Parts: sequence; structure tokens; C-alpha cells
Amino acid sequence: MKITRRRLAGITATAVAAGLAAVTAPPTSGAAAQEPGSAEIALVWQGAALATVPFTPAQALYLSFTSTAVDRAVHTSVKRGHSSETAAVAQAAHDVLVEYFPASLGILDATLVESLAGVPDGPAKARGVAIGAAEADALIESRVGDGRDDSSIVYSAEPAIGVWTDARPMAVAWYGFVDRVLGGRPVALNGPDPIGSAAYRKDLAEVQADGRAGADADKAATANFFNVPAFALYRNALIAHLREHPLSLAVTTDLFADLDRATAEAMRQTWRHKFVNGFWRPVAGITSDDGDPLTEPVPGWTSVLPLPPYPDWPSGHGTITSAFAESVRCHLSDIALTLNGSGTPRTYTSLTTLEHDAFMSRIWGGIHFRDAMEDAYMIGHAVAKRACR
Repeated sequence: MKITRRRLAGITATAVAAGLAAVTAPPTSGAAAQEPGSAEIALVWQGAALATVPFTPAQALYLSFTSTAVDRAVHTSVKRGHSSETAAVAQAAHDVLVEYFPASLGILDATLVESLAGVPDGPAKARGVAIGAAEADALIESRVGDGRDDSSIVYSAEPAIGVWTDARPMAVAWYGFVDRVLGGRPVALNGPDPIGSAAYRKDLAEVQADGRAGADADKAATANFFNVPAFALYRNALIAHLREHPLSLAVTTDLFADLDRATAEAMRQTWRHKFVNGFWRPVAGITSDDGDPLTEPVPGWTSVLPLPPYPDWPSGHGTITSAFAESVRCHLSDIALTLNGSGTPRTYTSLTTLEHDAFMSRIWGGIHFRDAMEDAYMIGHAVAKRACR
């Protein structure tokens, strides 16, 4: 398969050729070739990536493509010397995003022009552009035929006790079968609690009591606060934190690369479990006869939050939250973050307290069993620790 990518018209073939020549030429001296390692360019393009990649359960996969190419471009630029890391970051992020989301070409081109306008013309700029383009090309080439958007993978199941069924197709059913972005063995889990077990009954009773629409206004408020696109909720908070507490460029790109690879792989494992196990949502267990003589169906029971189009176990929201928190904790310790969710912003004094409320939000929202949250956190934490090594 031939890779084709539209480049910004203002970056001419001559400039790119000059950059490639500069990559192989001996480093030149002079102040014009030097550049401060400001991390702002990385934050700008993280924001651009978040605005470009549509929100789906597979959003982390595409964010990881961008973050990985950017991180590699920075390290290559630093290693080779006399190269603009700003230009390398901007070109790498631009080219990856344009490849996968060509409809955003215009705004991405404009962002690239603005990014490169602050870099003095010369060999260092050309070299940075060439490095960024080369790392983007390498990343794109590595993902050809990786199983994305495989329409032959379709979830289907006959209605039965404990089985998730929905008139809507399972969202991004292919994600659990896509090529990995991070190595290591999948996290070992023991599956959802068997229906009729003491653990299942306990979880069912908890959701029935706390996740019912109209049951508890405060719990429902927390459920709704977190019921927004999780990638944006957490990532925007992290970007704001890093603007207030700036790090070096290389440290910043390392952080996002680890974060996104961890989240992408953790979500891949989660989606594989969802597809293979197809475990029903709490509302099905609450409103229907599950064959357990110790539980009674509650007709008309409704959850605080609407039901997503995919099975319960493990929780995707739980996986995103835990992979994010553990990745950031690994790099920055247990920091405070302010989240702009649904309603008044909330400042969490630590990632641990953030994880607690996010965990409970899906139970209080009536859409996840506790077991689905616990196992999701196991996946997210374990994969993030592996990525941070």
C-alpha cells in the first residue's frame, strides 16, 4: 500500500531537500542554530490533536500516533544537533494528523504556519522540518494494515442471562484486535463475577440503590460531571497544569508519549474483553429475571446516565481514567488537577481523589458494576506502569 500525504504548500520541496541535506551535513556553529527547548509547542500540538481526533473509544490510538512521532522527532532533533525542535514537533504532529484526518487539513496547515513562523529561517529550521516529516512517515508506515476499521469484526450475540445485546452495533468493535502500540503480556483478569455469586449480588444491589435515576442528587451530580469525553476532560486539565508548571520539551513529549501509548494499549485490552465476554449492563440484571432466586427484577428501573453502545466489563471509562492517572503519577507524582466536566469545575487535590470520584461516577450513574471498574483500574494501572519504565 502506498502512503500518500498532503503537505503544507508553503513548505516547498526545496526547503525539505535543504533540511535533508542539513541532517547529513556537519553541525554548524552560530547563535541562529540554537533554540530554547520550550515545551509550549508540544502543548499547542497536543491541543490541536485533541481538537482533530474525534471522540470514540479508539481516540487514544490516534493520539498515541501523534505523541509517538512528536517524541521521536524531538529526541532525533536533539541527538543530531543544530536542529529546531519546534519545527520538528510541529511538522511531525501536522503530518500524522493530516494523514488520518485529511478533512482537517486547512486548520492544521494554518497551525503549522503559525508554529513555524516563530522559528528563524535557516538550516536549523529546515533540518527540524525534515526530521519531523521523516518521523511522521515512519510512524504512518509502521501502522499500515494494523487492523483499524476492520468492518469484518462485528459483535453479535443471542439474548440470554448475562449477555449484552443492543439494537445498536458495538462501537469500534475492531479495536480489541488492532495491532498493539506497546509490548508486554496482557493484564490477567478472571472475568466478570458469575451471575448468582455473592460478589455479583453485592454489586447488583449497589448499582440498584445508588445508580437509579432520582435516588441521590449528589451522587448523580458526580456521575454527570464525569459523563463527558474523558480524553478531553483529563488532557485539557493536564495541559493547563503544564502551562502553570512548565517542564522541558523532551520531558513533556516523553510524558504524552507514555500516557497515550499506555491508554491506547489499555483500551485495546479492554475492548477485546468487552467483545469476547459481552457481559450485560446493570440495568439488564436489575430489570430482568437473572435466574437467581435471591434477586427479584425491578421493572421500570432506569439509570442516571444513558447506556453506551458496548458491554459492561471492563469499564472503558475506568481504563482511561486509571491509565491517565498512573501515567501522570509516574512522571509528576500525585499532583492536583482542575477538571472542567459537566457543571462547575472541580479541583482534585490529588490524582488519587480524582480516581475515586471517577470510579464511583459510573456506579452512581447506574451503568457499571463495581467489578467492571476494579478490573478496568487493574488494566490501566498495570499498563501505565509498564509504559513508564
